Amino acid sequence: MREDEDCRKVVLAGAEGCRIVYCEGCQVAEVELGAISVRLELTALYNLQTVLGHAAIKLSVLKAIKVSPGFQYDQLNLE
Repeated sequence: MREDEDCRKVVLAGAEGCRIVYCEGCQVAEVELGAISVRLELTALYNLQTVLGHAAIKLSVLKAIKVSPGFQYDQLNLE
């Protein structure tokens, strides 16, 4: 992101070690994970949201299945 008068940064979300800042002037979101910072165009941010959501759902399914006796993993299609 530029550091000039066109930059108008807004913190969209944050938690310990993780934060997302949006620059209205640049129309770029900056994802901060600890010491790593990644700048994303808005389309990429929305795609990341979708991918992370799918991963979280599949992880929840995998955890739930683990407690189900007799389940066979080869029956599960997670693609």
